[in-house]
Amino acid sequence: MKTTITTPRLSLRPFEETDARRIAYLAGDYDVARMCSRVPHPYTMASAYDFIGMSAHSREAGREFAFAVTAPVDGLIGSCGVSRVAGADRRTFEIGYWFGMPYWGLGYASEAARAVMDWARDQLGAETFVAGHFVDNPASGHVLRKLGFAPTGQQELFGVARQRASLATRYVWPEGATPANLPDHHGARAH
Repeated sequence: MKTTITTPRLSLRPFEETDARRIAYLAGDYDVARMCSRVPHPYTMASAYDFIGMSAHSREAGREFAFAVTAPVDGLIGSCGVSRVAGADRRTFEIGYWFGMPYWGLGYASEAARAVMDWARDQLGAETFVAGHFVDNPASGHVLRKLGFAPTGQQELFGVARQRASLATRYVWPEGATPANLPDHHGARAH
């Protein structure tokens, strides 16, 4: 299985232990962590090592495929990946991403997500993707719509950094897929 992805501006690869300090620094920003459902705050070096270990184990088990998104000058700038949706057929995946604040608004999220979707279709046989974002993160919704995702509704989603449930908008790709043939999104993550 191909483990690296190259785009015009980015390189995506599995996480390495040497990424821990950079992950803790970027994901440790509360404005980044609060936009994700699974990122804690404060985000410690131990959290980063736990994430790297979990990423490797989940990749080996074929459940989740997280990529370190790197740029030529800056190195690690964020993460983008897919995970199998529990209760769905094996061709349905959740896509998620986060980027450090200095890299917001530069088109990196859509470039990385498009590449990961292409990779998942090629390497994993993915056909349908689901995603979501907290409603106070409209930039993530813009990324999803730019990729062709269509909104399917809203739901409360717990955010670890927020320590509370917040309203999230859910999406599906391709637009023709209907929520009726997708599992409930309660276990889903926001970006």
